Amino acid sequence: MESYDFVIAAIKGIDEARLGNTVKMFNKWETKVEDGLNKAFEHQTHHRGQTTVYLRLKGITPPAEKLF
Repeated sequence: MESYDFVIAAIKGIDEARLGNTVKMFNKWETKVEDGLNKAFEHQTHHRGQTTVYLRLKGITPPAEKLF
């Protein structure tokens, strides 16, 4: 949860005017800050889904998630 808290605090600290700025991701692709954040969220959601299925198959209830 500490890593989630760190990223959420960083996102909350971004000036909305900067969301349209272009940035380079992984030193390869240029994208808007907002699009990069959306892709990062999509990526973590994908892996959270994979992990949830695995945990449930093992009879484990995944921890609750409340990001915002």
